[in-house]
Amino acid sequence: MKKKRIRKIAVIIIVSIAAAMLIIPNMIYRINEKLVEQETIVEDLDISYISEKTLSGSYQSGHMSAGVEVTIVNGQYVDITLTDYAGINPSRARKVINAIMEYQTLTPEFEDIGTQYTDIIVQKAIYYAIRYNYSVG
Repeated sequence: MKKKRIRKIAVIIIVSIAAAMLIIPNMIYRINEKLVEQETIVEDLDISYISEKTLSGSYQSGHMSAGVEVTIVNGQYVDITLTDYAGINPSRARKVINAIMEYQTLTPEFEDIGTQYTDIIVQKAIYYAIRYNYSVG
């Protein structure tokens, strides 16, 4: 009798753990999806007045984040480096960075840039590096 009870409890615990392992990641993904949808607006910044500066910044939404180092010379992006990341696609991030460098805008109209979570996280990290770490004066 005691063995049956222990077996039932063990089965309930195992089923509960398995269900949690299936449900929780999906819930986290959906929560992050909603957070990023709310934050999808990326503004371009006028960097033409920046003569020479290297700025660092990061952006996080849920479990996704990116850190960048942005070098601007004579009002042009000359180097953008992905310094750290979590939960994003690093090869996709490099594609976004290359498009920003090529078109010299945070919102390049190139292929499908700006349509994926990785894009938004990287664009926002660059935006924050410039917007919140540089002041004219």
